[in-house]
Amino acid sequence: MHKQFEAMNIGKEPPDDNGKAPRPMKTYAAGALAAAAALALFSLVAGSESIASLSGDAQEKWNDVPCPAGMEVPKVDANSRVLVTGGAGFIGMSLMASLGSRDAKTKPAVVIGIDSFNDYYAPAMKRGRAQRLKTEFGYDVIEADVCNTEVIDKLFEQHRFTHVVHLAAQAGVRYSITHPMTYVHNNYECVVSLLDYVAHKKPQPAYVYASSSSVYGLNKKIPFSELHAIDHPANLYGTSKFGNEQIAAAYHNIHGLKSVGLRFFTVYGPWGRPDMAVSLFTNKIENGETITLFNGGEMWRDFTFVDDIVQGIELSMEYCADNAAVFNLGNSKPVKLGYFLEQIEKRLGVKAKFKYQASNAEIKETYADVSKAHELLGYQPTTSIESGLDQFMAWYKKLDKRTRDEWAGGRFKAGRRR
Repeated sequence: MHKQFEAMNIGKEPPDDNGKAPRPMKTYAAGALAAAAALALFSLVAGSESIASLSGDAQEKWNDVPCPAGMEVPKVDANSRVLVTGGAGFIGMSLMASLGSRDAKTKPAVVIGIDSFNDYYAPAMKRGRAQRLKTEFGYDVIEADVCNTEVIDKLFEQHRFTHVVHLAAQAGVRYSITHPMTYVHNNYECVVSLLDYVAHKKPQPAYVYASSSSVYGLNKKIPFSELHAIDHPANLYGTSKFGNEQIAAAYHNIHGLKSVGLRFFTVYGPWGRPDMAVSLFTNKIENGETITLFNGGEMWRDFTFVDDIVQGIELSMEYCADNAAVFNLGNSKPVKLGYFLEQIEKRLGVKAKFKYQASNAEIKETYADVSKAHELLGYQPTTSIESGLDQFMAWYKKLDKRTRDEWAGGRFKAGRRR
């Protein structure tokens, strides 16, 4: 199901929220972290210049730099070797399964995942995903921290990866309020550690990573566009993801590392994370528990089905721009929370109990402008919220009640602070 590397002592770090010492980060990456974090902070404070009228080349219109003649990104085909971090996560597993379902000409020769299997949400669910990948596709998910460069080095020595898709991260808006240092470790230290390793490989592999719609924070321009300034942060999670984009830009400037950051918008579907609204609401309604609705329920989310997200990831793995590019990946059809809740009630045949609570950390509306992804990647989401919920519910109801309740747990429900 999954393999485990022993931890290797390179240096000691403070324990994480689970009381476990995180695996070490190489010392040369720590200096780069400080410089890149400073760049991210400066960008948040200074904001961005106003958008000028753009014309000419399609990439330049979106502030991307076309790759020079002769420079290209490896195709995803039978010669590819792909490393997916967060391989036991929701999107990571879905990506690996999609790659494993390709035909002989386009199916990568190697697909390997790496995951820490932490208990932010139920490790049993993550192991269930890893088991699915092993049973259906023969793919392994290595149990290790992405910060452990010795593990990464051994995997690269063995497989010489052509593509790295970095999806491992500490997710969650509300959890970032009570557990901020977890985000510093996972969303800054481990990002710099992996980036620094990848940037020094010759040749450099294609590097794609998960950003988030949360980077837009309190921006008032709707729909959110990649051309909009990012200067109104709403929470630490979104700030850490924007920091990832700035760090990627720093590594392009210093080492010429081309990268693609993907701003995901409220991903849902079978095997979805239990802290996300679809799974969280479904389990609570089923068990007669009260749901907390923030900001009087006056919220809209651009719910995006996981298959559409995976389509965008796979397209981005072949995108060539001589800069640190970013794309929105969403459905571009925001759904009001009340309607979304009604659709779950309808499929369960049970009315929800709910209460209202104020929150300054929650963004009122997310709405993706996916014009750039459509124009430059060929991205085209096709799944309606009704169809997506049908597919989620069909999967959910196949699970026995004990499994549904076990997978609904995790540290994300705790309120303790570090």
